[in-house]
Amino acid sequence: MAKTALDAQGLRLLKLLVDHLPKVRPGVPQTYLGYKDAHDRLGLALKGNTYGESLQRQGLNNLAEWCSSEGLPAITGLIKNTENHQPGPGYFKLFGRNADDFPWWESEIRRTLKHDWLAYLKDVVHAAKEQPGETWSDNELRATVSAYLDMARLAREGVPFVKKAIYEELATKHGRSAKAYEYRMQNISFVLLLMGRSWIEGLKPAKNVGVRNAERIEALIMEVENRHIPPVVRFDMLTLEARDKADARPPVGDAAPASKAAMVMQFARDPRVKAWVLNNANGICESCDRPAPFQGPDGRPFLEVHHVHTLAEGGADTIHNSVAICPNCHRALHYAVEAKTMILELYGKVCRLGGSPIRPLAD
Repeated sequence: MAKTALDAQGLRLLKLLVDHLPKVRPGVPQTYLGYKDAHDRLGLALKGNTYGESLQRQGLNNLAEWCSSEGLPAITGLIKNTENHQPGPGYFKLFGRNADDFPWWESEIRRTLKHDWLAYLKDVVHAAKEQPGETWSDNELRATVSAYLDMARLAREGVPFVKKAIYEELATKHGRSAKAYEYRMQNISFVLLLMGRSWIEGLKPAKNVGVRNAERIEALIMEVENRHIPPVVRFDMLTLEARDKADARPPVGDAAPASKAAMVMQFARDPRVKAWVLNNANGICESCDRPAPFQGPDGRPFLEVHHVHTLAEGGADTIHNSVAICPNCHRALHYAVEAKTMILELYGKVCRLGGSPIRPLAD
């Protein structure tokens, strides 16, 4: 059989399927991906009468033929019809199986889970960006970031909005599906989480974004908000990728790391607010209720002051928006997925915060 080369579209689809593997249970097709779901997550334009036909033209056929020609597990069996929970008949035919050979299908999924796919994925972002029409244009991404930040502002102000209507408006103006914009906004949530910022309730962070797009989203957030802060997302994304590869060999590192100057925006804060909040806490974290973990240079219990409604998002530098917390809780309030729950708990226990935050009124 002639060898088939894996093209950029097939590579992107392979990455999507590999990223989905932790959720897969062999023999339980409900844990696999539907054609439309895969299509939307890749942000593809509809090229055909059905999502299956469109996906075949934009990576699925290439990936399946490549797996077959290389003797690799038939990973494309993870994409199935949501009505009968079976892959298309072409899947079985390509690999020389009968259309009802479900035991073989399950065995291929088990092989897929055991196979090391990382060697094929190291250049996936760079290969994908070269495909015209496949990556998001600057206009599409800027519009999505702007819409996200507008929704975040409305949520803080307690103004009701309907997320689905905003996705559909973006779809009408810029193409793609409303679902694609929803998933891209979950990517924006993930970037904000890496930046230590809060994200919109109902748009749970999705890390399936890629280094290049994460960098672009971070830059656009700063551009739209007219802020100048050192970028952090690329370094954090590369760290996550390195951890996923789990290479046991110690890296060489850099004995003389280079430095560069950066323009940084800082907020003018009132030191009296910080002093009052720290004195009022009396050495006890207002989040976890534990004593400060150590003494600071002044000999007092060391706690940090956190603005519950962050200054970066328009919060006030007052005692009614500030709490004294231990370093561990402080990091969690910025970076933990459960940060929103922690914030709600703070509003419930720290009386001077006013009893309840502004809640997003969205559906």
